Parts: sequence; structure tokens; C-alpha cells
Amino acid sequence: MSSIDTATDGLLTAGRFGSVTLLSAKALRIYAERGLLPPYRVDPDNGYRYYHPDQVQTGWLIALLRSADLPLDEISEIVHGDVDTALGLIERSEGSLDAQTAARKSVLDRVRHHLRKDTAMPDVTTVLVPDRPVLSLLRRLHVSEIDTVINNSLATLRQAAEQTGLEQTEDPFGIFHAPVDGDSDGPLEIVLPVDELTDLTGDIRSYRLPGGLVANRLAVGKETDFPEILGLYDEVHSWIAQAGHTPVGPPREIWHNEPGGNEPLRLTISWPYAA
Repeated sequence: MSSIDTATDGLLTAGRFGSVTLLSAKALRIYAERGLLPPYRVDPDNGYRYYHPDQVQTGWLIALLRSADLPLDEISEIVHGDVDTALGLIERSEGSLDAQTAARKSVLDRVRHHLRKDTAMPDVTTVLVPDRPVLSLLRRLHVSEIDTVINNSLATLRQAAEQTGLEQTEDPFGIFHAPVDGDSDGPLEIVLPVDELTDLTGDIRSYRLPGGLVANRLAVGKETDFPEILGLYDEVHSWIAQAGHTPVGPPREIWHNEPGGNEPLRLTISWPYAA
């Protein structure tokens, strides 16, 4: 550290520390507030922040990890953990980044499909579904919460069905009244098909869901992940348009097993349409 100009008592001023680690003053303030990189000393009289030369390596680690788009919570685990734990976390993060890259490539493939005006029909089937009684809950949520909210809501609906003597008749599904993604929080209606209507209080609704024609596309495993699944929604919508039909309601996801469980998720994208 002999080449680094230090402040009084051998410490680095915040400005000097930032120039050495390429971290902005704003970033240093955020990292200090999060406990990720607190100053070594804060002058009680003027509030000036000072850093120890030994913190330079930590600053560089944070800068490198942020440049790889890792979230601050993961960076904190890596920086404050032992070497073996940190290396394991980096492996996990790298795998997550690879999966995100693959998903984004899939979405971009769908963009190419639109630009080239491809006419190949995707693997879409159609079915006429009848009217049916359902129990449902309406929830607003972000994409990172979707598995937890779905499972908790289904548990609530199944408990209500049991308490009122109803039987589940089909796999549960969600009706996306608005997108659930990085910019929108729905709402998503979580639906449990049952054998008859009932009287309920609270936010659980019992009603008869109208039937009709739907276009279906099965999705399994990684293709159910966000944002890759958006490409499959686009496939179904494109099929409806190319077949000369008209979408008549919000799309649905039928969950054939529990989202976020140990088994790869199997779901069917189901979009009502009029012929």
C-alpha cells in the first residue's frame, strides 16, 4: 500500500478510497448504509468518512461483483463469508447468470420470429372447456414472489374447500389479468376448480367461470422460467392470430404440479379465443 496516499493516521479519505477502488461516492454511501462496506472511522465533528488501506481489496471485490450484476445481498454473503462459502456462492451465481442468458436468448429468438414473419405453427392444441364452479383469490405480486404467493394462495383455497365440503375437480390455474414481470404486479387470480358453488366470506370468491374455446401449449422445466416463458405466451397468441381467431380473455397458466417444488414444473399456457 506504499503507493497510496493516506489521510491522517494512515487512513484513506472517502474520496481517495473511491478513486483507488473505482467506487463512486454514491456507491460508498449505499454500501455503508447496507453494512456491506462501512467506513473504518467517521469523524464525530465533521462527519468525514475514512477507510483503512486493508479495505481496498474488499472495495475491489464489491466493484467486480457489481460489474457482474450480482445483487447486493449475494455480494454481502460472498464478501463476508469464508473462502469456500464464497466460491460456492460464486458458482451458484454463475449458474444463475447462465440460465438467465439462455432464457433471454430464447426470448430474442421469438423477436426474430416476428421480424422474419415466420408462419410455422407452434405445438398448440385446442379444446372446448365447459363452464365450471371455482374458488379464487386475487393477488398483486412481483415476479420474484410468484411461486410463494401461488402456493400460499392454493393452500388457502384448498382449506376453504375442505371446510365447506367441496371437492377439487381439476388442476388449479392462474388468470393473468395483467402482466407479472419486472414492471407490473398483476393482478393474478389464483383459481381452484371445485364441484359446486358455495357461500364464503372474506377475499375468497366463489363463482361459475364461463367456458369456451382455448388454445393450449404445454411447458416443462426451464421453459417455464421467466422470461423464457414469455416466448411461449407469444407462440400461443401468434397461433390464435395466424389461425384467424381472436383472443377473448386474459391468458391462464394451468399448474400440473406445485410451482417451486422439487420436481420440474409442468404447466399449460391456456388462452381463450373466439373462432
